[in-house]
Amino acid sequence: MSDFVRKNICDGVAFGSITDDRFKIGRLSATLITPLDRKTAAANALLSCVLTRSCKKYPDFTALSKKLDSLYGAALYPSVRQIGDYQAVSVAVSGLEDRYALDGQSVSSELAELLCSILFDPNVENGLFNDEDIEQERRQLIENIDAEFNEKRVYAIKRCVDEMCAGEAYSIGRYGSRDEVVALKNEDVYAAWKSLLANARVELTMLGSSDPEKAYRGFESYFSGSPRVISPAEMTVKIPEQVKRITEKEELSQSKLVMGLRSAYFKNDRDCLANSVMSAVLGGTPTSKLFMNVREKESLCYYCVSRVDNNKGVMLIDSGVETENIDRTEESVLRQLELMKKGEITDGELEEAKLAIKNSLLSSLDSLAAMQGFYIGGVLREGQMSPAEAAAAADEVSKERVIELANAVELDTVYALEGNRE
Repeated sequence: MSDFVRKNICDGVAFGSITDDRFKIGRLSATLITPLDRKTAAANALLSCVLTRSCKKYPDFTALSKKLDSLYGAALYPSVRQIGDYQAVSVAVSGLEDRYALDGQSVSSELAELLCSILFDPNVENGLFNDEDIEQERRQLIENIDAEFNEKRVYAIKRCVDEMCAGEAYSIGRYGSRDEVVALKNEDVYAAWKSLLANARVELTMLGSSDPEKAYRGFESYFSGSPRVISPAEMTVKIPEQVKRITEKEELSQSKLVMGLRSAYFKNDRDCLANSVMSAVLGGTPTSKLFMNVREKESLCYYCVSRVDNNKGVMLIDSGVETENIDRTEESVLRQLELMKKGEITDGELEEAKLAIKNSLLSSLDSLAAMQGFYIGGVLREGQMSPAEAAAAADEVSKERVIELANAVELDTVYALEGNRE
């Protein structure tokens, strides 16, 4: 497998490729990255799904499906993710590698052409998308939002972020809100399409064994020469002044406790990896401090996990607890964090944390979608590494560095979703 090769097409548009012959399927994607904004988040999220239903050349879902079938069962994938204070709207297409196609057919070229048609020539008439496409995808997006609400662990984490980052773009979320999706008009989705093409940062990626040059030239013909003004985001990094405490009640058999903490914020991969190792020592492995002490020794919770978002400088520690154990669980978690700050970290805890981070990084090499996600996730940072380079860097993190980063962590918000005490 070769390294990630990235070159600019024009201002704000880059094309990256990885040549990898381990797979029979190649993947081509376009990711449009824009600052999270309450006014546009829902429309952008809905747009990604609407774009994959049709385009001018294949003006309905049936025609587009037939085209994909003719390309050896190719598939389209819309997705929306959050990268710190940014929203990343992606459309990806995967299909058979050229070397397996019959009669010398260049499947990759046809997939690149199809992706360009979807992005630049969608099924729009008089400034509107197809109403049926809008309504079908609106229902699906609402179902996705409802599913997150119904999964109480996910819901509790979202509520903690809402309270912790109130007034910050980070609290908006990748889909916007349910009410915002319901209120969307066709005109809003069309405006989102126009705005993203003109103002979003665009990351194009091609992964597989096919020649990336043809895809590069195709995208170059669409983007080069078009005036673009990239919208920057103002990253908000706060220091907690006092701890916020929020308690809500629902009919649950298991209460949820989520602690939101501010951690160090870095723009380069190496420091971010060290921060991830610190979080893993605290609560990211079955041998971490939170698992071994809060869960196993003290039996205060069903699970207790820490995770850090290096694109924002936020750490979240969430646990499932009995209602009567909420306060004791918080105290125990903070006690373990304080021990880390004082340097009480064993060599075994550090090595297990590093191993978990390395395994996670190297496992991304087993899937084209995971590789794409890895590179897009770090595209806004400096000194971007490959998964193998990142794994090697994680192995070099010292105990002293972990202690230093633990001391940068401060409690900001405590959110409890209390269930029945019975």
